[in-house]
Amino acid sequence: MATITLSYNARNTIATKTIKYVLSLGVFKTEGIQPTDSFNKSMKEMQSGKTYRLKNTENPIAEILQ
Repeated sequence: MATITLSYNARNTIATKTIKYVLSLGVFKTEGIQPTDSFNKSMKEMQSGKTYRLKNTENPIAEILQ
């Protein structure tokens, strides 16, 4: 059995619908979705406290510098 890895922009509706259609045929099986490296890095930064949550989005620079 061959393994195929696809990379596509999940915001592209045509690509997403095409993938869903191909999977709906029942010929292929999925082994799970692997998050991208940037997603993993972001999650690690959030868990380690390196991110900053804004209270107000009107002037984020001023809020961060306070």
